[in-house]
Amino acid sequence: MPQLVTPGGMRGAGGAQPGMFRAQIIDVGREPQLKAALLSGRLEGLTAPFMYHDPAKQLAFVLMPMEMGMADMEQQRTIGQMTQNVMRSLPQESPKGYLLQPRTFFTFQSLIEAVLAADGISPDVLRKQQEKADLLRDFLRQSSVENVRDLILKNDDKIDAEMFDLLSASIDANSTAGREQVMQSLMGLQQMLVDESTFGKTIGARMAVLEAFQKDPTRENLLAQLLAAPDAETRESLVAMGRQLLDYAFFQTLTQSIDGTVEEVQKNKLIGLRKEVQETRDKVDAANREYMQAKIALIQEIAGSKDPQQTAREHEAEIDDTFVAVIQANAQEAQKRGDKNTLEALQLVYNIAMQLMTERQPPEVQLVNALLQAKYPDDTAKMLNEIKNQVDDRLLGVMSKLADQLAQNDRTDTAAKLTQIMVQARSILPKYDPAKDPELNGGESGIEGGDAPPPTAPDEPPSSGPTSAAPEPPKPSGLIGPDGLIRGPNAPSNPPPGKIEIARR
Repeated sequence: MPQLVTPGGMRGAGGAQPGMFRAQIIDVGREPQLKAALLSGRLEGLTAPFMYHDPAKQLAFVLMPMEMGMADMEQQRTIGQMTQNVMRSLPQESPKGYLLQPRTFFTFQSLIEAVLAADGISPDVLRKQQEKADLLRDFLRQSSVENVRDLILKNDDKIDAEMFDLLSASIDANSTAGREQVMQSLMGLQQMLVDESTFGKTIGARMAVLEAFQKDPTRENLLAQLLAAPDAETRESLVAMGRQLLDYAFFQTLTQSIDGTVEEVQKNKLIGLRKEVQETRDKVDAANREYMQAKIALIQEIAGSKDPQQTAREHEAEIDDTFVAVIQANAQEAQKRGDKNTLEALQLVYNIAMQLMTERQPPEVQLVNALLQAKYPDDTAKMLNEIKNQVDDRLLGVMSKLADQLAQNDRTDTAAKLTQIMVQARSILPKYDPAKDPELNGGESGIEGGDAPPPTAPDEPPSSGPTSAAPEPPKPSGLIGPDGLIRGPNAPSNPPPGKIEIARR
């Protein structure tokens, strides 16, 4: 497990008196962003005892460290107060039975593990992830390229797809945090792993083939790259990328190549490739149909639920860009039919989905989006003054590059507003002071939660009851969504490097 935030304010054993402890409640039902803050170690001012409450998963966890020295009666009184406060905050019809027996934890670590276990992440998975995170740190601590190379060779069997996923997420995490030098170090390590490790060389060959096809996406080049692919997984990726080109003309070209080949080994290779491509295409098509049908079924489930918000939260991991694209496609169909009831139901699901997706964004992304949606100049000035004790002028670098990105995506109005806010922020936000940065002065290496967040909600409503005629998943357009607002997690900035963040996948 990573070292997460340690609750402050824990008293030594034997010193507790009634009323000495101010209990806190982390209610992720009311403030969903608190969950990510807790797990990533970014929840400031956290003290024990506290209750973690997740109504969607019906979790009520209490941290009550033994070193606090609270008498049993005082513990029960404190837990009872927290439970009553949570119960009073819930709607009348909400289930409350699970709150009658909240689960008590004596260590912060065990509580965090229980929260993650409820998300399907087992302690064994966490242990393996931590081992890989520790290995990444070991790579970065080496004093020379030769030492890194030796460590790669020594740990060649541990360098796998999960390691590369973790490394990519860590690059994103440090990019979001504005740690340019750390990000560059991680990218350099990534290239060394590609060049030196057994798995990395396979990844390098795979990427070379995929990039060659992307540069020239034609039927002829698709066939050439399928023949050059180093393994079946690469060919499957090519089939998925070039699915629209796998038509009659493609197979006719392949058949002509077979007929025109005299050498027996090469002919058999082409025949085998034709069969493999056909089977892979059918498998990809079936998986896509199943995937889309699952999205449609979830839309129907949420729309027909007595509590759509809770149902959506129970399936939060399945709500993504493709989910939204299916809603929009079906909303367009409903609009064409004049089906107002279906359109209203889809609008409701759409709004909930966009809320959940926005909540998953990094704080920096949420902040800039909130500023963009606020009224300039009065409301934006008010917001900047409210946050100036937590945010410094490093945010200006993020704003500047994002304004450029907005302009490049023809969102000139939004880019102009962001530029105005940036000028305003320059006069309000304090200058970054490395001497006051705990991450540069003995702070621990953090573990940052890893999946890239989806785009923020567009201002326009969806324009679909659900149908299977859903479009392909939308292709991200860099940092800017179709609404002109900012996507995470790759927003760049320019502050000095701080701690190394190894992302948890």
